[in-house]
Amino acid sequence: MLYRVILTKNGKYKKTIHRCKKRDTSFINFNRIKAENKVFFKRKFINYKGIKPVEYKIYIVKDFEETDKFRMVRDRFGKLVEEKPLYGIWTVLADEDYDVEETFWVYGSNPLTERKTIYDIIQILMIGLQNSRHTKQIVVVHNKLLFYDEDRFDMVICKNKKDCQRLHHALAKAATDNKIKSLYFMGTAGKGIIGEFYDIIHENTGWTYTKIWRTTTRP
Repeated sequence: MLYRVILTKNGKYKKTIHRCKKRDTSFINFNRIKAENKVFFKRKFINYKGIKPVEYKIYIVKDFEETDKFRMVRDRFGKLVEEKPLYGIWTVLADEDYDVEETFWVYGSNPLTERKTIYDIIQILMIGLQNSRHTKQIVVVHNKLLFYDEDRFDMVICKNKKDCQRLHHALAKAATDNKIKSLYFMGTAGKGIIGEFYDIIHENTGWTYTKIWRTTTRP
């Protein structure tokens, strides 16, 4: 008998994290994987045929046998039903939500091969603060988070506006917790001033206004 700890994304098999031949060993490793699953900025959306919410889960599964006893789980209507074999081949022994660290496209980097974590973005945000007399401003422009002062311009392109606002708030909290006062978090640009930020993006990137106006990274 083979036991596995597997990872799924929106209900679809993604990969096997651990495999073994003993039930107890599978639970030991499942609990270890749960305990080690700590992320700073959780991925909540994916860009696959549009921007969609994402849910990751880990399962302990065993090879299906006719004599297996299945769990009772709630269906989408809240009714308790007997669970069926997962993908028709595995019996589920346990499951748990799983978090994945989000990565971002930073302007100037390759959006596919050079994606950045929030830790990388914090390092970019801190560039020049020690030597600058200026306050660096941080503002949400649709799905784009701008960092700029008189000396430097950086931009993070998020999957959508919600993710961009969430990143803004996470960075603001980190700045407050670390008592960094040379960062001015402006929130989300309103209709009255957003045109000014379109111009700033255009001047620093050369992007067309049509590209700047986009609100997600969907194809």
